[in-house]
Amino acid sequence: MASSSFAALLRRGSLTHLEWLELCSSRLDADGVVLGLADFPRTDGEYAAQVKKVAVDLGIVPVALDVPGLLDPDRPDEERSVAVALATGIGAALIRVTAGPPGTLPPETFARMVATTKTFVSAAKAANVTLTLAPAPVTLLPGLAEVQNFSKYVDSAWLRYDLPATSPEHAQLGGRDRVLVERFGLDEDPQLLASVHRRGWLVVEGDGGDDPFGRVGAVLGALRNLGQRPQMPSVVPG
Repeated sequence: MASSSFAALLRRGSLTHLEWLELCSSRLDADGVVLGLADFPRTDGEYAAQVKKVAVDLGIVPVALDVPGLLDPDRPDEERSVAVALATGIGAALIRVTAGPPGTLPPETFARMVATTKTFVSAAKAANVTLTLAPAPVTLLPGLAEVQNFSKYVDSAWLRYDLPATSPEHAQLGGRDRVLVERFGLDEDPQLLASVHRRGWLVVEGDGGDDPFGRVGAVLGALRNLGQRPQMPSVVPG
């Protein structure tokens, strides 16, 4: 599950980051969590080590660090360096990213984003961290076709896909297309997953509202009743 579903509680101080981790384990019996960069109270090495230690003690996997828009070439390189260091510090194997806005000249933005991402991927590879790229509206890569085209230009096994679990676009994927993260919204019907062949970690996310533990718990319970765990592999391919 994603910390973004609990953002309201975290940001108004009703719940600390570490308390959220503990409750994900004890109350929701989660296998793993996706931690949004925006939900961290601090990003220094000492706090990252603390998050990793708590996760180890709880037996919960820090699957990914979530940083939307991180491939935007207009964002400082320092932000990407911080993300890699933080992912490494908390023990996350993945960083979830999206593109930035198209800009006034989309072809020029595309070329700069390819160059930025190649440098970013090299740094992530050196830290043994894989980037997962999701299509996102109002960005330079709004759909799977655009993500696939962009991935060909970057040409790295350290850049993989992050897609909606029930998306019909899965039919466009080939056997060599690696989907490491599949998103499932809190507002979606769990029955939709009954006949879906999944390839990666299933991440439950969405606006948790005033009772995120109740909403997320209900979805997890429904998924378990289908005989499916909310996160799938214990080893994420790279």
